[in-house]
Amino acid sequence: MAARREKPPLELACRALCQLRRQPEDTRWRGAPMWHSVVHEAMVVLEAALTKEELARVVPGYPFPDLYDHKQRADG
Repeated sequence: MAARREKPPLELACRALCQLRRQPEDTRWRGAPMWHSVVHEAMVVLEAALTKEELARVVPGYPFPDLYDHKQRADG
């Protein structure tokens, strides 16, 4: 059994927004998981709360985040 992937803070924030809105996080919407639809809002909050250095450390690919989608990746 493969080890579970640790979710980065941006993904956790997006999933929390989905939960707050009672939206299913992993349901496909426009070809991607629902949590991808709130990335902009989560980034606004993280950018307000963290320095650019912290953002670069906790958001993979910042300022253009790498959004994980196990159905689009061969390694997922």
